[in-house]
Amino acid sequence: MSIITFMSDFGLRDHYVASVKAKILSLAPSIQVVDLTHAIDEFNISHAAFVLGAVFRDFPEGTVHLVAVNAQETQLEKFIALELEGHFFVGTDNGIFSLISDVQPNTIVQIADLKTSKSNTFAAKSLLAPIAIALAQGVAIESLGEKLDFLNKKFNRQIKVTRNTIGGNVIHIDHFGNLITNISKEAFEPLRDKREFTIKFRRQSINTIHLNYTSVDEAECAIFFNSLGYLEIAINKGNAAQLLGMEYDSPVLIEFYPSY
Repeated sequence: MSIITFMSDFGLRDHYVASVKAKILSLAPSIQVVDLTHAIDEFNISHAAFVLGAVFRDFPEGTVHLVAVNAQETQLEKFIALELEGHFFVGTDNGIFSLISDVQPNTIVQIADLKTSKSNTFAAKSLLAPIAIALAQGVAIESLGEKLDFLNKKFNRQIKVTRNTIGGNVIHIDHFGNLITNISKEAFEPLRDKREFTIKFRRQSINTIHLNYTSVDEAECAIFFNSLGYLEIAINKGNAAQLLGMEYDSPVLIEFYPSY
């Protein structure tokens, strides 16, 4: 069965999500539409890229991902379709797709204007949804528009590494207030090299990596590598962002000792 995932910053108060899904189902009733989330912060490219990058590989190859976040065409940000890591993506070339993978897409096309007006205010329904359907039904991506060589490129925050430290930042705060950083287990383990360490953030200093949220008592701070392999700071049954006074981009520092 063909699958289209759908992610947007539309929220759930209005008719927008239902209208896009109705369009898909009216044109292709057999396609399975899976909602990723419609609670992306309005126009927030980083939030959208984190969520999409965290989950798209869990779907079967050939899945089409319809992304309607900040989904307005501008002179510099065109509507595009691309094939990346065996998946197809449809949305706006506003930097989201450059943030979800380090792999260069196999194919990128600027979507041809399918008799839609430049004044169209709901392209997710009138243009992007039909393109997603076409890809799900096996239409060759090259036939959907003019081929492009590059994506609009944006860059994720990078960790700063010395022989004795890793400096990172909070890159996502989830629904529970858990703080997800850009410090990966892959970066941490080789530098640790059996040494002791201290993780510093705000006024906290912790020298333990826990297994999960419940490795500590309720209201205590747990630090662990999550299922994505990134260092996460949480409060067991509490909101870490609020209780620790941290937000997107807050710094996190790991110091290793003895120093080399």
